Amino acid sequence: MKKIYLFTVIILSGFIFSACVTKDTSDVQNSPTSTNSVSQETKSVGKCLPENVSIEGYGDKGKKLSNCFVEYPGEPSRQDKSYYIVEDICGQFTKEFISIALGKTIINTKSSDHYTIFNCRYFFDDEEDVMLNLNYLTIANQKKGHEEMGRTTAVDPKIPMRNMVVYQENNLINTIFLVLSDDKFISINRSSNSNLSSEQLINFAANIGQEIKNYK
Repeated sequence: MKKIYLFTVIILSGFIFSACVTKDTSDVQNSPTSTNSVSQETKSVGKCLPENVSIEGYGDKGKKLSNCFVEYPGEPSRQDKSYYIVEDICGQFTKEFISIALGKTIINTKSSDHYTIFNCRYFFDDEEDVMLNLNYLTIANQKKGHEEMGRTTAVDPKIPMRNMVVYQENNLINTIFLVLSDDKFISINRSSNSNLSSEQLINFAANIGQEIKNYK
């Protein structure tokens, strides 16, 4: 029953990548920044005019940053000044933000119709897409569940924030996790018919990580 539960949790976090990268069997942790890799492959994006923007359902305005990410109004009860990523993934991670991070023009976005699933699919042609999922689940359970299914987890030093990359038995990437806390993360997945290479996927995760590494 335990394995069935873990398998269910894993399935909810995304669908299979079809790319491969070199393995690293390190545990999940805050990755040390690799000077050469990050300086060459991780970029700080900045293509939008910073401005306050109206958000449906919010009285206060959000802040569109120069990297095209939209920070939603903060909660008064927060005891720190960190930005906490909220459930509206499409609203925060805009088409422009993803276009710059991915290096491809996003032509359309689609969020889940189910109120308990917080994700956004980004289409760069009629069929190919990448998806970001926000989950409030423990990253330790994700690691354990994947490993019990015969998969390998690794930390990629190119991604400048806490992360976990999951490889299947056939060495294909299954999921990339950007870890916001022990029980909150964003997973990156792509459609099975996508032609994105392993390098493109890791660089995409690295570019997003560069911009949200101080978020919670």
